[in-house]
Amino acid sequence: MIIGVAVVVIILLVVATVALSRMGSSRKKEAIADLERERESLHIPDIIELVNEEVRETGIADLPGAAGIDPVVLLKVWKRDRGSCAEASGHFLVTEGVEPAEATEDDVTFVCP
Repeated sequence: MIIGVAVVVIILLVVATVALSRMGSSRKKEAIADLERERESLHIPDIIELVNEEVRETGIADLPGAAGIDPVVLLKVWKRDRGSCAEASGHFLVTEGVEPAEATEDDVTFVCP
């Protein structure tokens, strides 16, 4: 009789342990999923994303001479040379003999009419 009760108690303990383990595991999975969703919603853009966004917003990538020039170079040159020029006017000039894709900010100028 005592052995039967002990077996029943052991079986109940094993069932309770497994049930608690599964509940903790599902809570852990939910917490990880919540954390991932929160991290995605709090995305902090890197500097290249910010540069590309500003180039898009200002429209300088569509100005004459901008094709093929790195967006970082475009933005630096435009900020350096634009003066009081309106965003939708002007053009970029690359030093003769320099490929636009290879141009640095020293090889490019922004000319405003």
